[in-house]
This record gives sequence, structure tokens and C-alpha cells, in this order.
Amino acid sequence: MKTYPTWPNFYMEFANTLLKYKNNRKELIEKIKRVYYTNNISLPTLEKDRNIIDIDPFTVFGLFNKQISLRNRIRIIEGLAKEFSISVKTPDSFGGIPFLNNLSAVFYRFIGERGKSDIQNLWNVFEAALEYADTHSEKSREEFTNYYNLALTQKGIKWNLTMGLFWIRPFEYINLDSINRWYLSNPNNMPEEFINKANNFKFVFSGEDYLSLCSDCREILENGDYSYNNFPELYRVAFALAEEINVEKKRLEDEDREEHKYPLNDNNQEYNNQYVVSENLEDNYIGKNVYTESDFLEEVYLDEEKYYILKNLLLYKKNIILQGPPGVGKTFAAKRLAYSIIGEKNKDRVMTIQFHQNYSYEDFMMGFRPNECGFELKKGPFYNFCKKAEQDPNNDYFFIIDEINRGNLSKIFGELFMLMENDKRGTEIKLLYSDEMFSIPKNLYIIGMMNTADRSLAIIDYALRRRFAFFEFEPAFDSDGFKKYLEEMNSDKLYKLIETIKKLNTDIKNDDSLGKDFCIGHSFFCFDDDIDDYLLKSVVDYEIIPLLNEYWFDESDKVEEWSYLLHEAIK
Repeated sequence: MKTYPTWPNFYMEFANTLLKYKNNRKELIEKIKRVYYTNNISLPTLEKDRNIIDIDPFTVFGLFNKQISLRNRIRIIEGLAKEFSISVKTPDSFGGIPFLNNLSAVFYRFIGERGKSDIQNLWNVFEAALEYADTHSEKSREEFTNYYNLALTQKGIKWNLTMGLFWIRPFEYINLDSINRWYLSNPNNMPEEFINKANNFKFVFSGEDYLSLCSDCREILENGDYSYNNFPELYRVAFALAEEINVEKKRLEDEDREEHKYPLNDNNQEYNNQYVVSENLEDNYIGKNVYTESDFLEEVYLDEEKYYILKNLLLYKKNIILQGPPGVGKTFAAKRLAYSIIGEKNKDRVMTIQFHQNYSYEDFMMGFRPNECGFELKKGPFYNFCKKAEQDPNNDYFFIIDEINRGNLSKIFGELFMLMENDKRGTEIKLLYSDEMFSIPKNLYIIGMMNTADRSLAIIDYALRRRFAFFEFEPAFDSDGFKKYLEEMNSDKLYKLIETIKKLNTDIKNDDSLGKDFCIGHSFFCFDDDIDDYLLKSVVDYEIIPLLNEYWFDESDKVEEWSYLLHEAIK
């Protein structure tokens, strides 16, 4: 027997009413403003200068489908019901509804960043989606797929469009936010044939493929033996499971922290043991430690559009190098990129090594090593990790190489050069030190990190360069995520220091002997603990100024000038 949540009736009726304002958006905006003014709630930022000149229907739905208090959500919905004369009962519970991240709560880019027809096209998608859901006519299907595909080319439109479609017709269109994709990718929750057809949800679907997926999934839920019979109930279960896992993980970590009473002194050996215990604790919960794209966007100061470019580059090319100046979070981002694709913090499927000048093929792949009886053939980390991935072809594995340009790459990779190419994955070749035929599996991805400010390193040779995609990481001081971090830290001295660093970076960029590859990154200033004078002075004296001494080793006056300005900022 099908079960139905309480909210869809109102959401569907509100969508029907909203469509009437497709060609009268000025009045729609005035009505929205009245709802907020009447309820004494601040209108969210819908344009950079807060002067709203246009709005799309999915963003209107997003006003009450984001991370706000239940009280305000109900006040906004009741205000909209009254303003738009909707007689359907307003919902009082919201289980099974996906919510937007507050940092990405609009479906368009602000003025100056969006295309001329972006908002109009979202209205076209909206209208065609309602028509197709209600009639299933060939004409409406064709119109929907055309407008949907056009919307996917717009900045900021990826999986979130499926969330908007789910809001307006929750039994017709499936929501494919990160939680649902994580849940649907598990063979315990959906048939493997469905998961394989969906390509493990690695790529955003075209309009035609999305409608096909909705149809397939609906048929599976109707005919299968599941506790959920429709899309809202499916999402309710997926969300509840994700919440349960996260709460349990936090409880275990809190218990572990309380049990060991870790002091807050980095020089104390007992404190250092905290990391060992935490790592082991995390490993014990492989498969339960959910990590979504939203988690990535909250932790890594990269906007959503660049994240999808980075993710799709890696999935297509299979080999990528994250390059940039010191302190932009390349190493931090590499692991979290892997976790976001896996869908959980699964350390069994992610391995990190570091190259150095003496690193060799024998260290990396395999080679003869002395033992008590003479020599034996020892397998290296890359060989072992490839074999591990090969035995688990349905899951992705990620091999991360820090300081990739510090090694002699031709010497390290040897005959693996050819096998690394994305179209050569699965091709076998005889190894140098054995008669074994070896291949790099298709489900293994390589992420390298390269510090562009290291002048002691040789340029990567062309043979390796053409096998990798290169993604530039830059200081993210002006990103929404870092600005939010500054607000949370609430430190005037940190704010002044960041403003000084931004001016310093301008000076570095304009220096002919340096340039953008030598800018100071934001991660130098990302702190877990409360900020005090000692912490800020330590970063300036022992991290930033030594870099400046290296940059301007023959211009001591310039180093002294910037040292003075940095210290003035934190006085």
C-alpha cells in the first residue's frame, strides 16, 4: 500500500499558482516582498545589490526550502498561501523534502554573471515540467528535454534542478541531490542494473536520460519490495539514514575524545595520539561515514561550478594534477574530492604517497630489495593499490600523489606511461621486473598535487603532461565559503590580516620575477581553535615571512616593508 507525506498537495498547488506569474514577474516580486515584510523576516539576498529585478520559480520555492528554522519556514509558507489565495492546507511537517544549501539558494547567477535568458529559460523548464507531469504528451516531453538541456548549460545549474522539479511534482520527478545519489548508488537499496544504467550517478543526466531514470525508478518502487513506494518516501528514508550515520559518528567521536581527555597542546605526545585514535575510529566506520558534495563545498573554498568542472575532469581524464601556490588547500581538497565522489570517507579506497628526488620505479611499482637470503622482488604501493581496485570493479579508487613534480617522473612511471591514458585503462603490458602482465584498472583515478611556487623543480615533461588534466587552485579569500568562515571567527585582527595579505598578493602578482603562482593561500589562516594574538603572530613570523624571505631573497627592503605591514595588521 502506498504511503503519502502531507506536504506535496500544497507544493503542487503552489506550483500551479506560480505559473500564472510567468509573464508578470514584477507583481510576483512585490508579493514575495510583502510576505517577508508582513512577517518581519529579512528577505534573503536574491541579487548582489539586493535590488530584485527578476526571479525564477525554483528560487521562489527555495525561499522556504533551505536551511532555516521550522518557525520561519511555516511563517513564509503561510504568508505565501495567504498572499496567493491558496486554499490547500499548508504543511506542518517537512519530512522527505530536500533543502538547498544557504550559500547556493538561488537557481541563477547574479546580474553581470548570468546569461540574458537564464531566468526565462528556468520558467520554460518549469512550465514544460508541469505540462509533461500532467499530460505525458510527446510535445511536452520534447519541450521539457530541450529546455532542461539548455538549463544545464547555465552557470550554477547541475543536480539542483532535479530538486526543484521534485518540489513542484514530487511523485513525477526524482530528486538527485547528493544524499539521494549516495543512497541510490547502494545495491542494497536499488537493483544493480538500475545503478549501472545510471552510471553510478557520476555525471549529470541529459533531459531525456533524466526522464527515463524517473520512469525506471518509479516502476522499481511500485513493483519492488521496498519500504518506500514513491519518491518522497524514498528521500525520507535516505535522509534519515544519512542523519543517523552522522549522529552516530559524532557520538562515537565525542565519547572517544571524552575518554582520552585530549589536552590542547600540540607538543604533548598524548595530544598527538588523538590523531591516531581518530584515524582508526574513522576506519572502523568505513561505509557509514557519509561525505557528500555539499560537505565538499562547505569544507573546500571552491564554488559549485568549479567543483563540477574539477570532478568531471577527473572522471573523464582519470588523471588530474591540482596545481597552485602554497597554502591554497590542494592536499586538503584532493582527499575530499575523492570522498565526495565515493560518497563517504572511505580510506580503504583512497591512498596517498609523496614523491621526492630519490623516489624510483622500484619504490613506486616493484623492484628487487635485499633480505637475509639475498634479494627479493617487492611490490610497491601503486602495484598493490591497482590490484586492490581491480578486485573491486564496481567501486572507484583514488591514488593521490603529493609533490608529484619533485620526482623524476619518467624514471618513476617507466612503462606505466602508456597504461595511464584514459583510453588505455585495462590494457595489459609486461612488467619490467617480472613476466606478469599488468594493467591499470578503469576504476582507478590518479590525483597529483604540484606547488607552482617551487623554483627548484624541473618542468613536467610533455609525455606526462598530455596524460593529465591540470586544474588551478587559487587563494580563495573572496569566496563565499571563506567570507562565511571570517564571519564565524569574528576576529577584527584576522580580518585586517587577510586584507593585508590580499594587498601582498597583488604585489606578488605584479612582480615580474614571481607572479600569481607565488601568491599566499588562504589555508594559512584556517584555524580550528579560537584565534588569539599568539596564533596570528606565529603564522606571520614562522610561515608567511619565511616565504617572503625566499621570494625576495635579494630585496630585503621589500621583506622588511611587508613584515611591518603584517605586524601592524595584528597589533
